[in-house]
Amino acid sequence: MSHPASQLHQEKGALQRLIEKLRQEQALLSEASAEGMTEIITEKASIVAEMTTLAGNRHRQLAELGYADDETGMQKWMNEQGSDADKDVWADLFELAQDAKELNRVNGLLIGKKLSINQNALTVLQGKTGTGSFYGPDGQSSIKSSGRRLGVV
Repeated sequence: MSHPASQLHQEKGALQRLIEKLRQEQALLSEASAEGMTEIITEKASIVAEMTTLAGNRHRQLAELGYADDETGMQKWMNEQGSDADKDVWADLFELAQDAKELNRVNGLLIGKKLSINQNALTVLQGKTGTGSFYGPDGQSSIKSSGRRLGVV
């Protein structure tokens, strides 16, 4: 039977790939570019699914050995049976998880800012600012000019 640390290198690799995707996402959000965002979101979802499977395997193995099937159980197993190399990878995972958490937090702030800007623009376009609507239900400008017309209509 394999032990709970047997797939830690795979978990670490997946987390490193997730961090790279979060950095790519942050770059796109900072550039105000949506090109490539769908691909990044799809790749992130795939990586998270892989990480969930790996962690689930680890948790199952811990439970089979009589440990709690969570990170507390893993830490206890590490303290009692983990090799120095396993302990190093486990520590790396925690550090990478903090990096991923911070990147995700910042990306969330950037997304929130973009949503706010878009909502404000929609509010103005819908005329909910008290100055009247720029566009009517037919999509035509509803702003009336009091001056002369320029050109021939």
